[in-house]
Amino acid sequence: MAFVLDESAWPLVTINLGDQFDRETVNEYIAYWEKLLAGNSRFGLIMIQKGERGERPDREVTRLYMDWCKSHKGLIARSCAGIAVVTASSKLLALYKPVTALSTKKVYGCPGNVFAEEAEAQEWLGTLLQKN
Repeated sequence: MAFVLDESAWPLVTINLGDQFDRETVNEYIAYWEKLLAGNSRFGLIMIQKGERGERPDREVTRLYMDWCKSHKGLIARSCAGIAVVTASSKLLALYKPVTALSTKKVYGCPGNVFAEEAEAQEWLGTLLQKN
């Protein structure tokens, strides 16, 4: 698997995509999303981003992922309580914090937020899961 997955705190799922965002990683990531969505139970997603990404993803790979998100947005919105991005990079935190809520809602149909610490992300998602 091209990414690291932790379901030990279900319904919180933690994913570390690492530095690779190539076709193989995206295909595996989409397959995992489909598994989550097929489970018919609500979950919260924590995406770990260790630091600045190296190369920009290939446009075709990005389009593949975005097209999948667009076609599954309604299902994602019903199943995913929220997506929390955790980054240790103060530069990425400052860059993503103002736009994440809006962009996550637009792409996935669910709330989104950015945190410096995983514990903060877990607490935020736990609150969202309790509401639904």
